[in-house]
Amino acid sequence: MPAGVNLHRSARLLGIVAAFVSLACAAATGSGIGYLANHRFATGLWLLLGALGARWLLATVLARWSDHTRSVVRARWRASLPRHFASPRREGDRGRGDLATAIVHASEAPSLSLLATSAGAAMVGLVVLYWAGGWLCVAITAGLLLLSAPLYQRAGRRSEAMALALEERRALLERRQLELLQHATELRALGAVTYGANEIAAISDSEHEIALRSIRVALESSLVTEFLSGVSIGLVAMVVGFALLSGRSTLNHALIAVLITSEIFAQVRRYGVEFHRRENAERSLVALNAPSPSPNGTTDSYLLDATDLVTEANDATINFSLPAPQRLLVTGPSGSGKTTLLETLLQWRAPRHGVVLRTELVVGHVSVDSALLSGSLRENLTLGAPMDDARLLECLASLGLEGPRFDDLDTVLLADGRGLSSGERVRLVLARCLLADPVLVVLDDIGGVLDERSKDLVTAALGTHQRFAVVEATVDRPLLSAVDQRIELR
Repeated sequence: MPAGVNLHRSARLLGIVAAFVSLACAAATGSGIGYLANHRFATGLWLLLGALGARWLLATVLARWSDHTRSVVRARWRASLPRHFASPRREGDRGRGDLATAIVHASEAPSLSLLATSAGAAMVGLVVLYWAGGWLCVAITAGLLLLSAPLYQRAGRRSEAMALALEERRALLERRQLELLQHATELRALGAVTYGANEIAAISDSEHEIALRSIRVALESSLVTEFLSGVSIGLVAMVVGFALLSGRSTLNHALIAVLITSEIFAQVRRYGVEFHRRENAERSLVALNAPSPSPNGTTDSYLLDATDLVTEANDATINFSLPAPQRLLVTGPSGSGKTTLLETLLQWRAPRHGVVLRTELVVGHVSVDSALLSGSLRENLTLGAPMDDARLLECLASLGLEGPRFDDLDTVLLADGRGLSSGERVRLVLARCLLADPVLVVLDDIGGVLDERSKDLVTAALGTHQRFAVVEATVDRPLLSAVDQRIELR
């Protein structure tokens, strides 16, 4: 993208400028101290003040540029988030909550590119070091820089491994906490609360141990890099010190050599210690740039089209095309793969073989596991779309959802519809689908939670709306009064 290219170019340009200014400030500082030692106070003070002012100005510019680029990159990726939500995640994919973290990491990419460029440009300082201290100083500095590279990489790889392990363990802890909290009532009734508490404690302890190991790895890396930097500066100081004593060098040259060595290592160290952030940024950019269209494409001719489809749960080969407003019935015993087939048709799962095409228009899905939001009844039905209250109440009434709990659309529902029966929850989700004006409604074996009257009402409602297609999976009695196509799984 042009914005990304411009940020990359500005990062490289600013990195080069930052390296040259830092080296110039180091040389000016060495010269200033040398002039002060030779009692040339005015020149020395001006050089020192100029170096301090230039460093302050550079730090200010870099900080403001970093803030600006982070905000630009975050805004750019946040604007692209809707495409990641255009189709559901398939099983095993990363959760969408990771996208928020990925955006934060990706926003660091321009700053890290600046650091990389600055570290590379700082190698020009070796020329200044040769002029000020001679070839031996250059050999010492270059040798220790080469030695530090594999150490940086080793420490970075270990830090990356620790961070991935910590991320996985934290995700496991969050997932298990949510599961145990969701079933806390059942666990308490069975007297198994201690089991849940012990499991959470064990996972938390392992997460804490991984965090401590990560800190130790970071400290070891820091100690190694600081040691090499100190050794290099110390050896260069020794070389120029002997040269100064023998009269082969001046104080200005000696100070410049020491400070330039320090500045070269400072630039490289700033880049090296950001190894893990670079890995995070690269992985985040891959995740954000990943295409998120439907796994097997879309179709304009039919709402659903399956060619030589074999799902993960059944070896049967399935071929069909479903136009509007046809009805498709999927039957089979429990465990035959009906739900897997529906999720594959919806492209929530990848097929083992074959191709699935699905319309990009509005598709409703209703199952016993379909979720409701913790909000008002109106919010759950409209999902923010403007709708007339009379239409909402009429739709609810057609599905038998009447009475004090459903007459007031401002009634607040608990999280996931707790307090409602399974049949009421399913009918609420169906009402939400019908109100969204879908072209296709997929019903995943919902008849088992409906009483006879509710089944009749749902059948009548589906019969009334003849403008959309319906796919229903069921074990025995279907809700559809008439079907155009049938798939039987064995």
